Amino acid sequence: MTLRRLMRLPARTLVPALITVVALMMVGFDHMLQRADYRLRVEQEQKQLLVERLGIEQSNLDQLILQNRPLQLRRAVAELALRPHVTHAYLTAPGGRIVGSLVRADLGQSLPDILAADTRGGAVLLDAARAPDNSLRVEVDASRAALTGLMALEGGHQLWVRSDLIQPFSERLHASRIELSRHAALILCWSLLLSLFLHLIWFRRAEQLTNAARALGQGRLDTRVDLGGRDELAEIGSAFNDMAVRLQAQHAALLDSERQFRAMFEQAGVGVARIDSRRGHFMSVNKKYSEIMGYDDADMRRLDFMCLTHPEDLPGNLALLESLKRGDIREFSLEKRVFHKDGRVIWIALSVSPLWAPGTEPDYHLAVIQDITARHQAEQALKLERNRLSAAERIAGLGSWEFHATTGSGWWSEQMFAFFGLDPAGGAPEPEHFLKLLHPEDRERVAGVLGLLAQGATDVPLHVYRTSPDAGPVRHLRPSMHCVTDDAGKVVKYAGTLLDVTEVTEAALALRGSEERLRATLEQAPNVAVQWFDAAGRVLYWNGGSTRLYGWLPDEAIGRSVETLMHTPEEADLFRSSLAQIARTGQSIGPSEYLVKHRDGSPRWIEATLFSIPGLDEAPILVCMDVDITARRNAERTVEQERTHLRTLFATLPDLVWLKSPEGVYLSCNRQFERLCCLTEAELLGRTDYELFSKEEADHFRSHDERAMRTGQNSINEEWVTMRDTGERMLLQTIKTPMRDAEGKLVGVLGIARDITEFRETQDSLRELNRDLEQRVADRTQALSDAMKELESFSYAVSHDLKAPLRGIDGYSKILLEDYGDRLDEQGQRFLANIRNGTRQMHALIEDLLAYSRMERRSLEASRVDLGEVVRTVLNRRSDEIAAASVQIVGEIPPIIIRADHQGVEMVLRNLLDNALKFSRDAHPPVVTLHAAVRDGRAHLSIRDNGIGFDMKYHERIFEIFQRLHRNEDFSGTGVGLALVRKAMQRMDGRVWAESAPGEGATFHLEFPA
Repeated sequence: MTLRRLMRLPARTLVPALITVVALMMVGFDHMLQRADYRLRVEQEQKQLLVERLGIEQSNLDQLILQNRPLQLRRAVAELALRPHVTHAYLTAPGGRIVGSLVRADLGQSLPDILAADTRGGAVLLDAARAPDNSLRVEVDASRAALTGLMALEGGHQLWVRSDLIQPFSERLHASRIELSRHAALILCWSLLLSLFLHLIWFRRAEQLTNAARALGQGRLDTRVDLGGRDELAEIGSAFNDMAVRLQAQHAALLDSERQFRAMFEQAGVGVARIDSRRGHFMSVNKKYSEIMGYDDADMRRLDFMCLTHPEDLPGNLALLESLKRGDIREFSLEKRVFHKDGRVIWIALSVSPLWAPGTEPDYHLAVIQDITARHQAEQALKLERNRLSAAERIAGLGSWEFHATTGSGWWSEQMFAFFGLDPAGGAPEPEHFLKLLHPEDRERVAGVLGLLAQGATDVPLHVYRTSPDAGPVRHLRPSMHCVTDDAGKVVKYAGTLLDVTEVTEAALALRGSEERLRATLEQAPNVAVQWFDAAGRVLYWNGGSTRLYGWLPDEAIGRSVETLMHTPEEADLFRSSLAQIARTGQSIGPSEYLVKHRDGSPRWIEATLFSIPGLDEAPILVCMDVDITARRNAERTVEQERTHLRTLFATLPDLVWLKSPEGVYLSCNRQFERLCCLTEAELLGRTDYELFSKEEADHFRSHDERAMRTGQNSINEEWVTMRDTGERMLLQTIKTPMRDAEGKLVGVLGIARDITEFRETQDSLRELNRDLEQRVADRTQALSDAMKELESFSYAVSHDLKAPLRGIDGYSKILLEDYGDRLDEQGQRFLANIRNGTRQMHALIEDLLAYSRMERRSLEASRVDLGEVVRTVLNRRSDEIAAASVQIVGEIPPIIIRADHQGVEMVLRNLLDNALKFSRDAHPPVVTLHAAVRDGRAHLSIRDNGIGFDMKYHERIFEIFQRLHRNEDFSGTGVGLALVRKAMQRMDGRVWAESAPGEGATFHLEFPA
């Protein structure tokens, strides 16, 4: 009845009423939507915060677990309570035991038991989805009242977290109450205005227009409206029809454009991507872009271009992008390196264009790429080959050229331009210009050759020609040429080279001049005697100096034998053997001293140099150039004794000693200085520092010489030098003292240098060792303090809390077996035996754990330990077991002294030997091989057995505590022995590793400091 009454109301009344009702409903609905939106935002925000917090804690907890630091683990879990809204946090070990919680009373209990008894909503953690290894999963519980987080950690540990959502949601609603009221008031105001407006228009026309608009909004673009009339509503209807026509046309064009653009985007031969300009994320990429980068479309959407760009190219790319966003440029292109999915570095050509309108805020840009890796590699290879060819031409003094007869154009290599002092940028010169670059005397001849080339001649005479003296030093160039013809035999081009033969040509000219000067010098030399001999020792040539030395005229001397010239037959035989050696080897001899005789029979001492020159009949001419040193020999004999004592002193000094003249010419030196220069004293005499060292070093040495001579006092300095015989670098402390004669005149500078390299290195090493030692002491002290605290707690628990119950179980089971064994059946006795075996196994495990703890805590005493003696001691203690198992021990350990803790070494060897005996018991026969050696300052010991072996993928696992590869029923043990071995080797500054294969035995290697 009420509905009928409402329907009878006029539209002017009914519609505003309905609008008001609708407005009230919208207010309520808006309130519901706002609440739902706030709840969703709160969930997302709290979830993000929880994920970030747990992500930060994950690496810390993993590290603490790996380091086995339970106190720090508990503290880290307890600190999660500082985060707002976290109500529960549990860290569980494998098996569900709680090792960290916000409540200390929960430690050691089972997580399901704690959660089942929890009254604060913690039970939702039982329904939390399990996280994969080393991952994090955070979800909203079914009631949407809390977040549950589960994080998988190292070693099977898991972190369970519950974060409350009700409180942050309530806080958000309270903070938004004004906004909700404002929305409600706004909706009511707009409903009142709408009601007032509808009272002023005609409802049927509005309804018709509304229906048409609704149809248009539903996609029926062919909808039209005919309202009639000429009022505003009619104008709206007409505009509506025009709009519908335009929308229909635009929609059709848009569909066609979208289809074309999509096809172009996907089928483009280049990579195309739309990228977020603010964050750098890929929004969409085409197939080619994915192929170039190696990622699929989904992977690309999760990446940004910064992480794919090579670090060296990223700054330039970002700078160009910033310029594009500021409007400084409209687009940019560059070549850069990016990382392929498989890790390869590839080169791409990148073009970037903005997708935002000028003057608007940058949002997205379009990136087009092409893979140019192959082109870039080819360009680099081509560049390298060009550089190599250019270097080869430069080193060889060889230039390349080409000349095209049909066009008259040419090409030159870089070396060609260098020959003529031209700039390569100007290209090969024209023939007229080229002729101007040549020596005036050679231009006519070269012009004739160029004329033949222009006519296409194939037989062209080539001659060495010179460059113009106006262009710099004259070069002598030798050309070569090769004709390239077509199928008809017509010359297409000429290719050839120019070889710089300047040095060869100038050397030949110098040789001819030198020969002429030498002949004149030999005849006019007043103090040098020159004789030529044949292979039989007969004189072929005799200069004026020889006449003055021997007294024989040239006509009298030619044809005489060696015996006529030498003072004794022994000297003659020595001289003849020297001539024979020169004739045989072609190598010069001397200067050597010989005793000859004058024509009047008086003895003369000569200093002669013997060598050979080619003769006309291919028989060598043996040349002797000698000077009269009789006076010098007499003087030398006088001073020889005085110099003998000084030379003996010089030779035996470990320091470098030398004497130089005031002009810097070397006068004497000892053997140590000869080692520095890799020259003998005789070779050093008469030379200066500028002939032996670099200019910088020579200037440095000369400045100290001059300071000593100028001040008249010792000049002391330190300098680095290189021993040329060994290449050794040494630091010398040099003292230079001015030397004066009896009259006080400066005669030279005496230098003494001492090697202080080892002294200086020792000082530097001591300083570095002190710094390292202080840091290592501090680090190890802290590490030892932390480890000691943990191990003390662990040892206390093992010693008092575990061994006492075991003793009770073992004692009572023993009493039960002894006193009531006859009342138990076979199965009961077996059960008791299993109990006692289990207690013994647990007792052995506790003892091994205590040994592991003691190894961590006790201080090791590094001393000299004879490794061979320790091995023999361990074998003797296991002699009964070895004999019982018929084990063959192969190898003898020699006496090797190592720096280690004696007890630690014995414990390591005992555990490894026990392992070898245990796992080789089924071999026939069991063999244990021992081997030891010292390499690179480290002692190496290996223990090999022929037992069952193991897979190398378990290599790290076998050295971890409680990790075993076999059942206890097959091979007894606690899983602590190898962990104890590794711990002991680490503390003794050594290492242990193993090599094995299933069924092939195992070899354990030990390395100690020798």
